Amino acid sequence: MARVLVVDDDPRLVKVVAGLLRRRGHQVEAAPNGESARLVLRRGGVDIALLDINLPDIDGLSLVDQLRDGGNTTPLILLTVRGEPHEQALGLRLGADDYVAKPFEPEVLLARIQAVLRRSATPTAGRTDDTRGALLDIPPVRVDLAARQVFRDGTVVRLAPMEYALLEFLATNRGRAISKEELMLHVWGTSQGVSRTLTEHVSRLRRKLGEDVIVTVTGFGYLIPAAPESSAATTP
Repeated sequence: MARVLVVDDDPRLVKVVAGLLRRRGHQVEAAPNGESARLVLRRGGVDIALLDINLPDIDGLSLVDQLRDGGNTTPLILLTVRGEPHEQALGLRLGADDYVAKPFEPEVLLARIQAVLRRSATPTAGRTDDTRGALLDIPPVRVDLAARQVFRDGTVVRLAPMEYALLEFLATNRGRAISKEELMLHVWGTSQGVSRTLTEHVSRLRRKLGEDVIVTVTGFGYLIPAAPESSAATTP
């Protein structure tokens, strides 16, 4: 069971989404505008927020930017109007974890919420026993798998939950080229309809960690190159 914040000024949509989530055992809190949402998120205790882009007081994209810039890593899923790919891409670039287009199928929304919650609460699927608790050095980046923390040149790098999940899956499979479909399936729980999400998350990781950490395998997917023997994963 999760505590979900629904940020939308359409009371009918809020009622439908809240009813859907409560039937699945989730707790729901609603906010009609960006300022109310900001206060709720500042208070803490929210597991995930569903955020409409078109809010009455502040653009939803600006709110995402402000939250992430202020260090808030609460998982965020954007609710967007179909036919606005530029807004979807910008929202992901600013730090949203995923997006769902309106009108949406209830099961699609629930699946996306569950995928983001799973990745923000548990280690990425595919981690092997011999890497549990390890420190992975990908100079200038270090990934602490036990603490779920990432450092660049010794400084902590704030990653949103899905950014971390993507990096961890690539890092624990380093040396192996991973297809976009496999990455989407393991990180977002589906191999359909989230290719833009994957592309924007890789771009964000590159901006935070360096352009050379993740390599594009043209026409296939992505790769973190294998480590030299001297810098392989070690235990603390």
